[in-house]
Amino acid sequence: MSNTIIHIGMPRTATTFFQKNIFPNIPGYEYYGIETTHFSEAFNQLQFADDSFYDQKMVEELIKKWEGKNVILSNEGFIGQSYNLNYINRSIIASRLSTLFPDAKILLVLRNQIDLIASLYSISLLWRETKDIDDYIWSTTQNKQIGYGPKSLKFNTYDDYENIVGYDYLSLIQLYKEKFPHVEILLFEDFIHQPEQFANQLDVFFGLEKDKVLHLMKNNDPINESVTTKQAKKLTQLNKFRFLTSSSLLNRFYLRRKRNIMSTHKNGDKPYFSDQKANELKKLFHPLNKKLAQEYPEIGIQKYSTEYYL
Repeated sequence: MSNTIIHIGMPRTATTFFQKNIFPNIPGYEYYGIETTHFSEAFNQLQFADDSFYDQKMVEELIKKWEGKNVILSNEGFIGQSYNLNYINRSIIASRLSTLFPDAKILLVLRNQIDLIASLYSISLLWRETKDIDDYIWSTTQNKQIGYGPKSLKFNTYDDYENIVGYDYLSLIQLYKEKFPHVEILLFEDFIHQPEQFANQLDVFFGLEKDKVLHLMKNNDPINESVTTKQAKKLTQLNKFRFLTSSSLLNRFYLRRKRNIMSTHKNGDKPYFSDQKANELKKLFHPLNKKLAQEYPEIGIQKYSTEYYL
């Protein structure tokens, strides 16, 4: 391959907008989204197989088809999976991508952690989430029993939770900077509040004209919009019965009920953490973000000191 760009996340940072409107329009590049980077047998191996099972040759055979081409790969799962895996595959994925694409450029978009996780919670309700938002993430402050173990275990492998450790951006950035020569980091806050600057950064990175990017940003409806608080409450209750939907009749009822919820109560506040939980999270992320701003001031999170709890 001539040039490779790998977009690794974060989730809920306009990822779907990039995948639908930006990446397919980069001149001279072929774009491969999750159909390839997540659901192909080769990338399923790359992300989830232990080293004793991993077949690198399978991935190499796929890559051979891209020889001589400029390629963009996008999958927010490359940052590692939280539920059940608790991000244990984060460094494995980074190492395998580095071995296969040593000269690739990495694109990472950040968003302040509390807003990101709240947005992720809304989307997870459309799948199977049954917990209230304050109980959605796991940290040692949960003070809940894990099986027969202590309450303070950092990694809960017994239950489904979004694990807080995955939102330490500094460790993620350091991991990729150690393995790749070029890691470009953008901010979702710029995407929302300073679109011209954001478009200019994409222009420099991709060679996609700034005016074209701005046009795409201004003339496309929001994708993957969040649910409202009323919808969230109804969905958490409905999802408790999801395990009963193995029969086609019950599954049809479940899906019909979910569609009904999503078609009503569309106006209102979005689910968000209680003040107590938000303050707890701010205390957790403050030192991490402060260190990130000090070590990589060029990223620019200090422009949004309130949002990043600086």
